[in-house]
Amino acid sequence: MRNCFFILIGSIAIVTLSLSKSVAQTAPSVPITRVLFLVDASSSMMVSWGNEPRMNVAKRILGEIIDTLKRKPNIELGLRVYGSQSISSLNDCNDTKLLVPFGNDNAGIIKASLKNLEPMGITPISMSMEKAANDFPKDIYSRNILILITDGAESCDVDPCAVSLALQKNGVFLRPFIIGLNADNTIISNLQCMGAFYNAQDPQGFKNAMQQILNAALNPTYIQVNLLDINNNASETDAVMTFYDNRSGAIRYNYTHTLNYKGISDTVNLDPVSAYNLVVQTTPPVELKDIELAPKSINKVNVSAPQGYLFIKLQGTTINNNINNKIKCLIKQSENYGTVQVQEINTRQKFICGKYDLEFLTLPRTKLHNIDIAQSKTTTIEIPTPGVLTIQKSVPGYGGILWLNGTAWQKIFTLSENGGIETIALQPGSYKIVFRAKMSKKTTDTKEQLINITTGGTASAKF
Repeated sequence: MRNCFFILIGSIAIVTLSLSKSVAQTAPSVPITRVLFLVDASSSMMVSWGNEPRMNVAKRILGEIIDTLKRKPNIELGLRVYGSQSISSLNDCNDTKLLVPFGNDNAGIIKASLKNLEPMGITPISMSMEKAANDFPKDIYSRNILILITDGAESCDVDPCAVSLALQKNGVFLRPFIIGLNADNTIISNLQCMGAFYNAQDPQGFKNAMQQILNAALNPTYIQVNLLDINNNASETDAVMTFYDNRSGAIRYNYTHTLNYKGISDTVNLDPVSAYNLVVQTTPPVELKDIELAPKSINKVNVSAPQGYLFIKLQGTTINNNINNKIKCLIKQSENYGTVQVQEINTRQKFICGKYDLEFLTLPRTKLHNIDIAQSKTTTIEIPTPGVLTIQKSVPGYGGILWLNGTAWQKIFTLSENGGIETIALQPGSYKIVFRAKMSKKTTDTKEQLINITTGGTASAKF
């Protein structure tokens, strides 16, 4: 059984990949929403619920719900059931069947199929979801929604939560909805990790859950992200916002934050079926997790993102732009590991307010610590303009450049072993160039020259 699961999920991944490589399609202005009802027809559905069996309640209420959806534009319905073909004693984990494929105006067919449904088997939820992967047409622009209606937990030796998550990651359907019919704690713990779980304790609760699900799935929902400055005013803007599905990790949307003409954060439409993790792509990024959206409303969320600017430049003029333009600055948050940005010289970039450590890739390295980036202000950092050292070697050899660091000489550069000319940018300071010809076999043939480098100046050495 487990092998079947992995084989099927692998095939889903291949189908998804094939779709991504297919000829580009034009996205419709309004995508089709496909709703697959996955209905439990196991033997336990004959247990009384109120004044009638659970199966009868499910048929009646589901039929009423389907009547409200018929002939609605851009909505297609489908029906799959499980536990309707084999008696429970056979423990048939393959007992699942697509009764009504997706189509337009098929509400009557679904209601007729429900009317003839007789409970008899077990509850192979995982296998039913795996089979449902092929029920949805291969349409990369559709919204695929699964609504599971069940009174029991998984009967077979497969984890329905793992199956659900795998199918979501492969884009088969959005976060599924699960309605438990008077579910006990065991059933709840077995199924609630699959998606959005509703526990209907009575028939009216079942009807309310169905209405809530369709309200969330079929109505537009908006989000307003307020990027707060240091004073908790929603004044920050122009940052890219990435919305991830909080279960599958798939990227759902990328938007650039905008303040409208009134200076208020603009709203955008998000699919309300999913819950989201939001990453605001500031430097460094900030994150807000597990955003649940209330349907048919504007959901307002606040993200602390106070920002200022860092401008790095060279002091004075330069005589060799080709060398100086290659200078980069590694920027890290003070006391945190990892580079958050690599900034070029003579540029201004935006950062989250706080303390930063700067490391300029000069020779030798120029390091500055605890540089403060303040709200809406520009912090300007200047470093000395390098000087240029030209080394001319008449023969191949071995050597390096030593820098006077306080009272100690520290090697900072290894010379090429080839003869010819090397041009090197060095920060102002005192240096020794040490060299021995490759052909020489005596250590005492080593030569050295003391060189002083000035800001923007030139120096030369010959060997």
